[in-house]
Amino acid sequence: MATSANTRSANNAQQYRATWRWHFFAGVIVVPFLLVLAITGLVMVYYTSVQTPLGEGLVVDAQGQESTSPMQQMAAASAVLPGATVTQYIPAPTQSSTAQFELTRAEDAYAVDVDPYTNKVLRVVDKNRTPYALAHRIHGSLLLEDVGDVVLEVVAGLALLLIVTGPYMWLRRRQAAPAQESSRRGIWRRWHLLTGLYSAVLLCFFLLSGLAWTNIWGGKFVQAWSSFPAEKWGPLSLSGVNHAAMNHGVVKEVPWGLEQTPLPASNAHAHHADHVGHVQPANHGDEDARAVVNLDTVDALARDIGFGPRYRINLPQDADGVYTISTTTMTGDADVPGDERTVHVDRHSGEIVAEVGFADYSLMAKSMAVGIGVHQANMGWWNIAMNVLACAAVIFLCVSGTLLWWLRRPAGSQPLPVAPRIAGLPLRSGLTVLLVVMGIAFPLLGAALLVGLLMYALFGRAQT
Repeated sequence: MATSANTRSANNAQQYRATWRWHFFAGVIVVPFLLVLAITGLVMVYYTSVQTPLGEGLVVDAQGQESTSPMQQMAAASAVLPGATVTQYIPAPTQSSTAQFELTRAEDAYAVDVDPYTNKVLRVVDKNRTPYALAHRIHGSLLLEDVGDVVLEVVAGLALLLIVTGPYMWLRRRQAAPAQESSRRGIWRRWHLLTGLYSAVLLCFFLLSGLAWTNIWGGKFVQAWSSFPAEKWGPLSLSGVNHAAMNHGVVKEVPWGLEQTPLPASNAHAHHADHVGHVQPANHGDEDARAVVNLDTVDALARDIGFGPRYRINLPQDADGVYTISTTTMTGDADVPGDERTVHVDRHSGEIVAEVGFADYSLMAKSMAVGIGVHQANMGWWNIAMNVLACAAVIFLCVSGTLLWWLRRPAGSQPLPVAPRIAGLPLRSGLTVLLVVMGIAFPLLGAALLVGLLMYALFGRAQT
C-alpha cells in the first residue's frame, strides 16, 4: 500500500513539473503582450466611460429651439471638409447632444459634431488619430496589421493554456504534497494562485470574445459559419460588398454576425412588397413623394418604425447602395443586445428591403453580440468595474508570475533563470490530452506548440 501511495505521489510530482514547464514557457512568451493588452484595455475603458472615444463629450444649449433638418446639418458638416464623402449620420440622442456625421476622404475617416439648432460645426476629429484609436490599434494588432493579428491570436491561445494549466498544476501539487517553501515565495505563489483561480472564467471570456474577432480563428472559422445568411431575406438583389464595408476607421461598428453578410442592393425598377413583410415608404400617403428619398425622409422613417433615442444611418455610397438604419451594442447605441436591429432602405423607393434583429442571429452571433458589448464595457457601470478588475487581474498575474520566476532561480546563479527542459509525457496523461485538444480547437496555438516542440528537439537536447 505504501509503495502504491509513493508511486502515485511520484507520478503527481512528475505531472506537476511537466505542467509547470508548459506553464512557464507559455508565460515567458505572453507576459509582455498581456501587459500591453491590459494597459490598452484600461485606456479604452477610460475613453468609453469617463470621456468618449473622440475625446471630451460636447454639450449644446437647446434654449427652446427646434432642431434643424438632418440635410441642413449635413450641408454644414460637408462644408468644413471639401471633397469628403458623408458616410454616416448619428442624430442627437438628447436635447443637449450634438448631431454627428462621419466623412471619409482617401484613407481618413473624420467625425464632425454639429450643433443641431444652429448648424454650427463644433468639432472635427480624425477618428484614426485619437488616443482611443491608437489604443484600439495596439490592442487589436500591435500596430502590425495582419501580422500583429496573427501574433495576438497565438498569444490568446497561449494565455488560455496558462489559464487551464494553472488549476491543473494546483491540483497535481496538492496531490503530490510538496515540501514547504520560503514564506516570501509562498505568499506570492498563494496570491498568484488565488487571483488566477478566481479570475479564470472572466479571463477566458475576454480571450474567447477577442479570439472571435481575429482574422484566422475568428474570420475563417467561427464568424464564417455564424454570420447571418442573406438568403433569409428572400429573393432580393444583393450588392457586391459585405456589411463590413460600413466600417470606416480602425474601430469596427458593424455587428460581428453581419460583417460577412452581403449588403442588399437598391433597385430603381422593382418593388419589394412580394418578399418583405412590412414595406414602409419613406414618405407616407403621397405616391409621387416616393422618389424623394434623402436623409430627412429616411430619418423620419427611422423614428416612425421605432428607432431611438440612439441610432445611426449609413448613407448609400453608390447607385445600388442602401440606407442602413441600425442600433447595436457594438456602437454603444443599444443598452442590451436584445435591442439590436438593422434595417436597409432602398435609396430609390424608400421601401424597407431587408431587416435583421437579435432574434434572427445564430446562437454564436447572439453570444458575440453579448460578448462584444461586455468586452467593450458598454453595458453600464457594473461592466466598467468588471473590465477594470479583469485588466488589474491580468497585470497582477503578469507581475507576480515574473516575480515567482525570479525568486525560483538558484542562489548565486546568473541574473535570469535558465529555462527548464520539457519533460517527456506519457501519451495518456491528462496534460497531453489537454494540449492536443487545445491545439485542435485553436489551430494557431497548435502550430505554435508544434514549433516549440520542434525547436526543443533540434536545439534543446544539444544543450542538456
